[in-house]
Amino acid sequence: MGKPDLFARSFITLAIIGTLTACGGSESESVTVDTGSSEEETDTGSTTESCDNPVTSLPAIFLEFNASANVTAVLSSDGCTVTVEANGKPNHTSSYWDSGNESGLYVEPEDPDLFNQQRSPGDIEDYINLFQLTVPVNPELADSSSATPLGAIGIATSGAPIFNDSEGNGDVSLGVIQGFDRNGAHTGPQTYHYHLEPKAITYDDDSLVGIMSDGFFIYGRRCYSSADYPSDLDASNGHIGVTQFTDASNVEGEYHYHVSAEQYLNGEYYLIFPGDFQGTPNGVN
Repeated sequence: MGKPDLFARSFITLAIIGTLTACGGSESESVTVDTGSSEEETDTGSTTESCDNPVTSLPAIFLEFNASANVTAVLSSDGCTVTVEANGKPNHTSSYWDSGNESGLYVEPEDPDLFNQQRSPGDIEDYINLFQLTVPVNPELADSSSATPLGAIGIATSGAPIFNDSEGNGDVSLGVIQGFDRNGAHTGPQTYHYHLEPKAITYDDDSLVGIMSDGFFIYGRRCYSSADYPSDLDASNGHIGVTQFTDASNVEGEYHYHVSAEQYLNGEYYLIFPGDFQGTPNGVN
């Protein structure tokens, strides 16, 4: 059978993306998208570049993302990149779900004397998003670091985006923190997102938190290999080390980030990512 014409292929792709936006998608749907476009990319040779070490199956670490109904990670047909798509809605409880509790995930603020004193407007259900990030299977450190932009700079395993340590034109202040839920997150602009250590994902441990725009993963405050706080972190709270997802043959480990272990604003607050990208950012679209 010959290849479908461009209009038909575009229509199919748009239809599938619409489905992903509405319900978070599934692995089989994402594979269909990938298969439908890879043939054209291979024929033209203009949009896909080969890599030195392609893989034949999705790396196990990305299965942690697929475990959430709100995230889908798919390996490209050439085995060189992985695309992570998320609908921006966390798979855990929050006081930012609608208090009518249709989601079944609404909870009252755990500490009403601190959190939600300046609640951001909007509920999680109010927003329809599709965050997409395509990263190389084997990201590399860049020659120089690059600053993070405002907005989404990574995608958490829960399905919600990760933001940096800025809020608008300023830092995340105590006044801003008083509007956070227990996961160091709030709504705005047009999405629920994390600034601080998300306790539903990690709390003073070595859990996988998500993936950053440059393709490197970010973990909790502790190091898997030592169960202690890493002492060799660079300015971006990153280092080379073994994680729970490192192949047994890789004794040196790989570069990855950690949630900052430095207390912020003299409280029990820990910024997720206050540094720069040490790899080449690909952008969360």
